Amino acid sequence: MRIDNLLSDDAVIAELGQRLAALRLARQITQAQLADAAGISKRTVERIEGGASTQLTNVIRYLRGLGAVGLLEGLLPPLAANPIDLLEGRGKRRQRARPSATEEPAAAWVWGEDK
Repeated sequence: MRIDNLLSDDAVIAELGQRLAALRLARQITQAQLADAAGISKRTVERIEGGASTQLTNVIRYLRGLGAVGLLEGLLPPLAANPIDLLEGRGKRRQRARPSATEEPAAAWVWGEDK
């Protein structure tokens, strides 16, 4: 199944669980062996592969137990620097998002004799 924006969160988690289980089986590792190598419980391995919601740290430990943490690099590769920014010497990494532009409130109207 292809993972895209049309799938529900539960469907994405279930698909990831199936893919992780297939990866484990392709490496001829039992759930118990993986749990021991990853430092998580066998029940956590079962939950991940069964498509149950879990903490991201458990998924990272699962991948570490398989020796496959590097697969996360393909999930969100680092953004390349913008060539225009490099030319202008603005190669600094962004620290925060720019706030939306807000207009200054107009000064309160005052009667001519009140000035």
